[in-house]
Amino acid sequence: MKQYETTVLTPPNLAESELEALVTGVERELGERFGGQKVVVNRWGKKTLAYPIRKFTEGYYVLYEYESDSENCVSGLEARLRLNENVMRFLTVRRDEERKAEEKMRERSAKRRKHQEAEEPDTAETFGDDEDIE
Repeated sequence: MKQYETTVLTPPNLAESELEALVTGVERELGERFGGQKVVVNRWGKKTLAYPIRKFTEGYYVLYEYESDSENCVSGLEARLRLNENVMRFLTVRRDEERKAEEKMRERSAKRRKHQEAEEPDTAETFGDDEDIE
Protein backbone atom coordinates (compact mmCIF):
# COMPACT_ATOMS: atom_id res chain seq x y z
CA MET A 1 0.00 0.00 0.00
CA LYS A 2 1.20 3.47 -0.86
CA GLN A 3 0.71 6.11 1.81
CA TYR A 4 -0.29 9.67 0.90
CA GLU A 5 -1.01 13.00 2.55
CA THR A 6 -3.10 15.66 0.87
CA THR A 7 -3.27 19.13 2.40
CA VAL A 8 -6.18 21.30 1.29
CA LEU A 9 -6.41 25.08 1.79
CA THR A 10 -9.82 26.76 1.77
CA PRO A 11 -10.85 30.42 2.19
CA PRO A 12 -11.21 31.60 5.80
CA ASN A 13 -14.65 33.11 5.17
CA LEU A 14 -16.22 29.78 4.20
CA ALA A 15 -19.38 29.08 6.22
CA GLU A 16 -19.11 26.26 8.75
CA SER A 17 -21.72 24.20 6.90
CA GLU A 18 -19.90 24.63 3.56
CA LEU A 19 -16.59 23.69 5.16
CA GLU A 20 -18.11 20.60 6.77
CA ALA A 21 -19.69 19.57 3.45
CA LEU A 22 -16.33 20.00 1.68
CA VAL A 23 -14.36 18.02 4.28
CA THR A 24 -16.82 15.12 4.49
CA GLY A 25 -17.29 15.12 0.71
CA VAL A 26 -13.58 14.77 0.06
CA GLU A 27 -13.29 12.12 2.77
CA ARG A 28 -16.22 10.15 1.30
CA GLU A 29 -14.86 10.39 -2.26
CA LEU A 30 -11.43 9.25 -1.10
CA GLY A 31 -12.88 6.15 0.50
CA GLU A 32 -15.65 5.19 -1.90
CA ARG A 33 -14.80 6.57 -5.31
CA PHE A 34 -11.00 6.53 -5.41
CA GLY A 35 -10.29 3.44 -3.28
CA GLY A 36 -8.51 5.18 -0.40
CA GLN A 37 -8.22 3.19 2.82
CA LYS A 38 -7.59 4.25 6.40
CA VAL A 39 -8.61 7.84 5.67
CA VAL A 40 -7.70 10.12 8.58
CA VAL A 41 -8.79 13.77 8.57
CA ASN A 42 -6.85 16.36 10.60
CA ARG A 43 -8.34 19.85 10.74
CA TRP A 44 -5.53 22.31 11.33
CA GLY A 45 -7.82 25.33 11.42
CA LYS A 46 -7.14 28.89 10.33
CA LYS A 47 -3.52 29.82 9.73
CA THR A 48 -1.84 32.96 8.45
CA LEU A 49 -0.55 32.58 4.91
CA ALA A 50 3.00 33.47 3.89
CA TYR A 51 1.63 35.51 0.99
CA PRO A 52 -1.87 36.51 -0.11
CA ILE A 53 -3.85 33.99 -2.16
CA ARG A 54 -7.01 35.32 -3.84
CA LYS A 55 -6.60 38.44 -1.66
CA PHE A 56 -6.82 36.35 1.54
CA THR A 57 -4.10 36.52 4.18
CA GLU A 58 -5.51 33.55 6.13
CA GLY A 59 -6.71 30.13 5.13
CA TYR A 60 -8.32 27.05 6.65
CA TYR A 61 -6.11 23.94 6.40
CA VAL A 62 -7.30 20.32 6.30
CA LEU A 63 -4.92 17.34 6.09
CA TYR A 64 -6.04 13.97 4.72
CA GLU A 65 -3.85 10.92 5.39
CA TYR A 66 -4.73 7.77 3.45
CA GLU A 67 -3.43 4.62 1.77
CA SER A 68 -4.19 3.39 -1.72
CA ASP A 69 -3.00 0.97 -4.37
CA SER A 70 -5.25 2.45 -7.01
CA GLU A 71 -3.38 4.14 -9.86
CA ASN A 72 -5.95 6.90 -10.28
CA CYS A 73 -6.56 7.71 -6.61
CA VAL A 74 -4.33 10.77 -6.38
CA SER A 75 -4.96 12.03 -9.90
CA GLY A 76 -8.72 11.59 -9.50
CA LEU A 77 -8.78 13.37 -6.15
CA GLU A 78 -6.65 16.24 -7.44
CA ALA A 79 -8.90 16.62 -10.50
CA ARG A 80 -11.92 16.94 -8.21
CA LEU A 81 -10.14 19.46 -5.97
CA ARG A 82 -9.15 21.56 -9.01
CA LEU A 83 -12.81 21.87 -10.00
CA ASN A 84 -13.98 22.90 -6.53
CA GLU A 85 -14.29 26.70 -6.13
CA ASN A 86 -13.82 26.47 -2.37
CA VAL A 87 -10.33 24.97 -2.66
CA MET A 88 -7.61 27.63 -2.98
CA ARG A 89 -4.63 25.26 -2.99
CA PHE A 90 -3.81 21.60 -2.39
CA LEU A 91 -0.67 19.48 -2.19
CA THR A 92 -0.31 15.70 -2.23
CA VAL A 93 2.81 13.98 -0.90
CA ARG A 94 3.66 10.29 -1.00
CA ARG A 95 4.62 9.49 2.60
CA ASP A 96 6.06 5.98 2.18
CA GLU A 97 8.80 7.38 -0.09
CA GLU A 98 9.56 10.04 2.50
CA ARG A 99 9.75 7.49 5.30
CA LYS A 100 12.12 5.33 3.27
CA ALA A 101 14.41 8.32 2.73
CA GLU A 102 14.32 9.17 6.45
CA GLU A 103 15.23 5.57 7.32
CA LYS A 104 18.15 5.58 4.88
CA MET A 105 19.46 8.82 6.40
CA ARG A 106 19.25 7.33 9.91
CA GLU A 107 21.14 4.23 8.76
CA ARG A 108 23.84 6.33 7.09
CA SER A 109 24.35 8.53 10.15
CA ALA A 110 24.55 5.45 12.43
CA LYS A 111 27.06 3.86 10.07
CA ARG A 112 29.10 7.08 9.99
CA ARG A 113 29.11 7.30 13.81
CA LYS A 114 30.20 3.66 14.07
CA HIS A 115 32.97 4.25 11.53
CA GLN A 116 34.18 7.38 13.36
CA GLU A 117 34.25 5.57 16.70
CA ALA A 118 36.32 2.78 15.16
CA GLU A 119 38.86 5.26 13.75
CA GLU A 120 39.33 7.28 16.95
CA PRO A 121 42.63 6.28 18.58
CA ASP A 122 42.76 5.31 22.21
CA THR A 123 44.31 8.27 24.08
CA ALA A 124 46.23 6.06 26.52
CA GLU A 125 48.04 4.29 23.67
CA THR A 126 48.81 7.52 21.82
CA PHE A 127 50.43 9.37 24.71
CA GLY A 128 52.02 6.38 26.42
CA ASP A 129 52.49 5.79 30.11
CA ASP A 130 53.43 8.57 32.53
CA GLU A 131 56.51 6.55 33.67
CA ASP A 132 58.35 7.27 30.41
CA ILE A 133 58.27 11.01 31.01
CA GLU A 134 61.26 12.33 33.03
